[in-house]
Amino acid sequence: MSIGQNVKVYREYNGMSIGDFASHVGLTVEECEGIEAGVRMLSSSEIQRICRVLNVTLEALLSRQPTMPAPQDDAEGSILMPVDELQSLLGKMRE
Repeated sequence: MSIGQNVKVYREYNGMSIGDFASHVGLTVEECEGIEAGVRMLSSSEIQRICRVLNVTLEALLSRQPTMPAPQDDAEGSILMPVDELQSLLGKMRE
């Protein structure tokens, strides 16, 4: 996968809209869309901000195959996971 594709995967995994992501990284929505589409180049400082916002390492962002972190337990012991993963899991349970 390209860096842009990885940015989109990790952004969605973190439950961020492209608008929220753009705001946190300090770019416009259009610039972020360009990154995800692979048509906008990134500066080293932008890559660092993206890694920080998405809570991923540089190696993960540059990887050909993004690796999602394991679900984390919250303070009450329930598992936290993105809504789309939860919906997929529930769908499989119904089958």
